Amino acid sequence: MQENSAAAPAASPRLYYGWIIVGLSFFSIAFHSTSRFSFSLFQVPLIGEFGWARGALGGAYALNMAVYALANPIAGSLMDRYGPRKVMPWGSVLIGLGLAASWFIGSLWQVYLLTGVFMGMGSALSGFALHSAQVPRWFRRKRGLATGIVLSGIGVGGLFLSPAIERMIALLSWRHAYLFYGLFVLVVLAPLNILLLRNRPEEVGQAVDGLPPKEGAAPAEGAAPAEAGAAHGRLGLLDVFSLLRRDRRFFAIIFMSFTAGLHMNMIFSQLSLFLVDQGYTLGAAAIVLGTIGFMRMIGSIALGSVSDRLGRNRTLALSYALASVGVVILLIIPRLGAGTLAGYLFGVVYGFGSGGSASTASAMAADLFGKRSFGSVMGTLEICFGMGGVVAPPLAGFVFDYTRSYDIPFAIILGAMLVAIVIAFFLRVPRPGSESPAR
Repeated sequence: MQENSAAAPAASPRLYYGWIIVGLSFFSIAFHSTSRFSFSLFQVPLIGEFGWARGALGGAYALNMAVYALANPIAGSLMDRYGPRKVMPWGSVLIGLGLAASWFIGSLWQVYLLTGVFMGMGSALSGFALHSAQVPRWFRRKRGLATGIVLSGIGVGGLFLSPAIERMIALLSWRHAYLFYGLFVLVVLAPLNILLLRNRPEEVGQAVDGLPPKEGAAPAEGAAPAEAGAAHGRLGLLDVFSLLRRDRRFFAIIFMSFTAGLHMNMIFSQLSLFLVDQGYTLGAAAIVLGTIGFMRMIGSIALGSVSDRLGRNRTLALSYALASVGVVILLIIPRLGAGTLAGYLFGVVYGFGSGGSASTASAMAADLFGKRSFGSVMGTLEICFGMGGVVAPPLAGFVFDYTRSYDIPFAIILGAMLVAIVIAFFLRVPRPGSESPAR
């Protein structure tokens, strides 16, 4: 009896803690990403009250992306060294402070400080890169699905938070909207991250994918050396490039990260202004943003899961193709005259495609480089995403100030997206979840 009992396999845990991590990341990234993308909604009353130029406000958004990009490798390296639990809650603190303190905005430099510096740094400490880097610590077999659920939080933020922010602006004021948003992040979101975050499955007596823990089992991918004994756990930015420079796939993903930063940040920073120019109310513009959010949620989960079966490269090419169709719709809206149907159609197509591209590209990076201090790798890739965000908003704003049209900026991002489709389709990647040796 005792021998049989000893030989019985360990039972899988009823609730895998990795799904709690996924839920927390989903919730956090919804509020953190909306703090940036909702700037499009705040620009309308800010321009109305202070008369600032679109290019000048676009500069504040660009500073946000520059700080985000430059801080990401540092944040990724800190996560590799100390784990998510000691790093990511500070993102909520900085974002919450930046939002709440925006109540006091009276000069343009304050927008640059709070939106640019505080929220940019906060997004680096708890944004796309670190949440994406956290997933491989907990999942291998269902990495695409888990990544899709986490990143669908960006869409849920757009679906629910953008319309809620617009309603607060309309019924109260833009100052109240900033204040209430910031207080929620500070009082609710930051404590949740402090209480619930864990660094790896072993801390809760589990193993990757929720399997029963086994003595001597391999540590979760992306674990820091102090946690898992990884050989390259404390890599900085230059070390990552030195390690990966011979793998051309890394530079292909770099280009696609830059393209994602270019099109997403240009569209989200200018969309409300663009739609209001076409005769939409600010409320209708918020609904379009909400539509994008809803479809990003669906696309992130659906195409992330599809990539586990169809392959990352084909799914990524498909995602970019759908998002490109959305940009084409955006280009023809001024030529269609009155009516909001085209705006909602844009939100559906672009949201689904951009959501799928985010989750699939993140899972692809984990498949290719997940064993190599993945927090630092994702931080490096987010530099490129951030640089796209640095270029896009002021480019769109200044071009509009000069030409009174967004045709040129939208055509630029469409061209970059078409190149990304070709690169993604022909990129050689391993089967989802398999190992990828350095080349």
